[in-house]
Amino acid sequence: MKVRGEDSRRFAPGGVRPGRRTNQSPPLRVRCWSEADAALAELGRTEQELDSIEQRRQLVVARAELEARRASRPLERKRARLLSALARFCRRHQAELVRANGHSRRSRALLFGRLGFRTSQAVLVGEEAAALRALAHWPAGEQFLRVRTELDRESLRNFLLSAAGRSVPIRRRLGRAGIRLQRRQNWFYEIDTQAVERWGDAA
Repeated sequence: MKVRGEDSRRFAPGGVRPGRRTNQSPPLRVRCWSEADAALAELGRTEQELDSIEQRRQLVVARAELEARRASRPLERKRARLLSALARFCRRHQAELVRANGHSRRSRALLFGRLGFRTSQAVLVGEEAAALRALAHWPAGEQFLRVRTELDRESLRNFLLSAAGRSVPIRRRLGRAGIRLQRRQNWFYEIDTQAVERWGDAA
């Protein structure tokens, strides 16, 4: 069974009622339960066709990704070997880079690019939990802590549905914060796929 959105077009037993040919299909209407059942059958068959198209698309994508991985592997290995060779060369000749360019720019411009070293600085944290505790107890350390707070809507929903959440004081308190439980009737449909398949075989 499939649960999906609403379709308000008009159906009749045997298919869709024809209308004028325009750039936009005219809306269809379901006038009785038999037309509703015919609409479900047509909807089920349409979704089966869409699923088939999606499966073929996924198969084509999977094959393309596999071919791309196969084609890229030797190039990735070649790239890694070239990068490793250049890095080893630069380490062996690091002193020459310093003499040629001074201490501020440890690189060398060549015909097809530039090779050298950049200075980088990264923060190393031995144990994150210990660092968090230490910074939390240091007044100046709060500026280094990032806290993200967000509403847990699922927990709020479960609480409001519980006995404690149904109490008037709790509802009022949450209501002042703009929080309330909204109840509404959502339209749904279910497709009997086996019945649609039998109908398709008989057609």
